[in-house]
Amino acid sequence: MNKLEREYIAIGFNNDTSKIIPVIRMSGSDGLKKVIRGVGGIRNIGIYHIDFQNQTTENIGNVNWPDFSLTSDMVIQYEPENRNGTIHIMELNQTWSYSVNNETEASCDKKTGKSEILVRHETAADNEKKQVLDRDKVRQLEEKKQVKILWPDELANELKKDVFGQDEAIKTISEIVAANLRRKKHEVEVIVLFGPTGVGKTETGKALPAALEKLTGQEYGFSQIAMNQYTESHSLHQFFGAPPSYVGYKDPTVFEPCKSNGYHVFLLDEIEKSTECIWTGLMECFSNSSVKLADNSPEIDLSHAIFILTSNVPIDMQAYRGASAFQRKEICRDALTRYCCPGHPEVAGKISNCLAFQELPGDAVTDIVLKFVTQELNDHDMELEHMDEHLMVQLKEMHKNSRYGARSVKDAVRTALTFTAYDRNIDKYKGKKVILDGEAENIKITICP
Repeated sequence: MNKLEREYIAIGFNNDTSKIIPVIRMSGSDGLKKVIRGVGGIRNIGIYHIDFQNQTTENIGNVNWPDFSLTSDMVIQYEPENRNGTIHIMELNQTWSYSVNNETEASCDKKTGKSEILVRHETAADNEKKQVLDRDKVRQLEEKKQVKILWPDELANELKKDVFGQDEAIKTISEIVAANLRRKKHEVEVIVLFGPTGVGKTETGKALPAALEKLTGQEYGFSQIAMNQYTESHSLHQFFGAPPSYVGYKDPTVFEPCKSNGYHVFLLDEIEKSTECIWTGLMECFSNSSVKLADNSPEIDLSHAIFILTSNVPIDMQAYRGASAFQRKEICRDALTRYCCPGHPEVAGKISNCLAFQELPGDAVTDIVLKFVTQELNDHDMELEHMDEHLMVQLKEMHKNSRYGARSVKDAVRTALTFTAYDRNIDKYKGKKVILDGEAENIKITICP
């Protein structure tokens, strides 16, 4: 008897090796194509090579069923000339390829002696490409990827690397975010940060996605939006879409990134400068953890998103520092009602997390100045070796007296670096250590010998 008369292509379901069903005799004597009707309610299909002569059964591939609730006819084919075949899911018009390696083609693992199996998934449009992919290995890798538990103290430590002098606020923010991620039912998280300019509100929002990604293993997107661009009601469509025949119809909104990755941090700067229409619209989104668009397209899920809203509206910091946790929130909500949504306290009442950043202590300002100076020098491939202490004092005074906080320090250093733009021998600065001295209005940069 021909050896192939005793060899079969077989299938099994849900990794149950006790119920493997031979479907195609590899000799082709009873046909090389089988149709199985009404397959459904399964997680995966296993493809096997059964050799009754040698009494062996070998798993040669696995197909993950796309949807447990999906029911579809399935077509199995085998080509004896090439020792390979396909499984086609009729409902989805998707094709999976499998291969039974022969002795001359098989690539074996020296430790286990098992053949290396090639499994390919193709759509009808990709049948010509035949990309090789082990789908079962992909499933295993995805199962191994788990989001780690976020601990508040670890998040606080990460944020403090970029935000100085706001330990109390950072601790509170870290506790809010960590607690929200542990909820069984995910909800959009909204945190409003008050305080004067240049004290770290924006830096906190910028630092948050990278810290979360590092600590949880979950990729976070990031969008920074200057709300002073949305002072008129006609800009509403950029947030919530526009109905048919209106300007902006079908244009992507600021929430578009959440369609591809729901884990996203939105930093909305200076929220008090936006039109009241946008503010009230945002409150509706925050209540429902979703965005209902005006063009009647599907809602955008915000249940995994984090919104950091910053505001420079005045807060009575003396009263704030002496208040209880409840009273502090009331002080912040009162400011929201007064400056962002006058006459609508119910809107501000939907915000549960409000806190204020304190004015920066002296050492924190020193750290911030050093941070901005180091960043500017690094952008020109230079490394700070030493800064004159008198210059530091002047830059700190500039920071304190400016309405723009640390940005004024950054501008001063950037102005001092314009001399490199006129130097034909620009390479001499690359990788060099430098010393900064002089006056705040006339910073001297000297390359170390």
